[in-house]
Amino acid sequence: MKEIRFIDSAYPYAHDIKEFSWFGRIDEDLKLWFDLHLKTDDYYSKEEDIEEEDEDEDDEGEYTSDVQWKSKIVWDNYHCCTMSSSYWSDEQGILLNAGGDKFDFSRVENHIFKLDTLPLGDDVDYDDLAFSIYLLGHDTCANHTIQFAKTTQDQFRINWIGNVALTYGGFTDFDHSFEAVIEDVFFEGFRYPQEWTQEQALENFSKVLADLEQWELIDLNPKSFKREYKLMRRV
Repeated sequence: MKEIRFIDSAYPYAHDIKEFSWFGRIDEDLKLWFDLHLKTDDYYSKEEDIEEEDEDEDDEGEYTSDVQWKSKIVWDNYHCCTMSSSYWSDEQGILLNAGGDKFDFSRVENHIFKLDTLPLGDDVDYDDLAFSIYLLGHDTCANHTIQFAKTTQDQFRINWIGNVALTYGGFTDFDHSFEAVIEDVFFEGFRYPQEWTQEQALENFSKVLADLEQWELIDLNPKSFKREYKLMRRV
């Protein structure tokens, strides 16, 4: 199961997630990150299974966040949702290590990450938030709670809830919420800057990642002359 619900929206039932990635990266400042990326099916893809509902004529002329959230016409204009820390930026994501203790991947199981908790400060730049979202236009998401639960030796279930402000429509309050469940997920490994050699990558990973002996560099293009690697955990 890979699905997301937008609570009390025009399409409140579960939307299938047709793209999902969970990977990591180390940046040039030796900060270690998790990235999540998802894209849904079209909002109206299950409409044939749902009883048609007319737009509320009493809402004509109103322009509020709640009216936009509950309007199928508005949702249909934007087709599907993308929520990601990697699609639009290289500077978002879940920060795992910033110079403190080394990150221990084995502690991910049942760990709860809380990101961009509400209320946000007045000086917060939305571009600095952990994730960006395209929902009813380029909106804003925050107040994330993300939990990773191990289901097999190398698969996880991710439970993810958060809030949305319809900032594309001019609304700044995080009045709306979503909840996602993504099962049978594999961690796709840690990427590193392409200009690093393998030796440099291993040396830098050793500074921020615990149990490095449990990891190995994997060639992403074994049949190509182009050499590109990522760090994968041994199963």
